Amino acid sequence: MAFEPPVAVYDACVLYPFHLRNLLVQCAVDRVVEARWIDAIHDEWIHNLSANDPKILLRHLHAARELMNAVLPGARVTD
Repeated sequence: MAFEPPVAVYDACVLYPFHLRNLLVQCAVDRVVEARWIDAIHDEWIHNLSANDPKILLRHLHAARELMNAVLPGARVTD
């Protein structure tokens, strides 16, 4: 029987912390889970992180978002 990883929606609260975001993305890359998110989730964690830590450049957060979407293209839900 083939392993079917569970589907997990990655909300902004788990994407906000750097290390947790990296861990969860790696879990999805390794197919431990199938990650899902929508653009509004990305908007929320990026907005909150940039508001709370102005030293982090917004372009770096947007680059992280693009990398996440590129490495896990099936994670982005659009409908």
